[in-house]
Amino acid sequence: MEIVDTREGYNFKIFGNKTFAVVAGNDTVAFCPFCYSQINFSDDRCPCCNKNIPELIYYHGDDDTWIASGNE
Repeated sequence: MEIVDTREGYNFKIFGNKTFAVVAGNDTVAFCPFCYSQINFSDDRCPCCNKNIPELIYYHGDDDTWIASGNE
């Protein structure tokens, strides 16, 4: 599990078994949920930050954070 920083204007969207960042209102282009570099939906790992694309990103209300899990 890893904390994910959110950016204004982006949402998280599940495609298959991976969760990507997408621009709000446009889910045709994928971005790494960690560094927000543009990537392909078929990528398992971001070529820029070298992190695995997570299976899920969920909100953890106890400490107001977003957590990535899976594909570690």
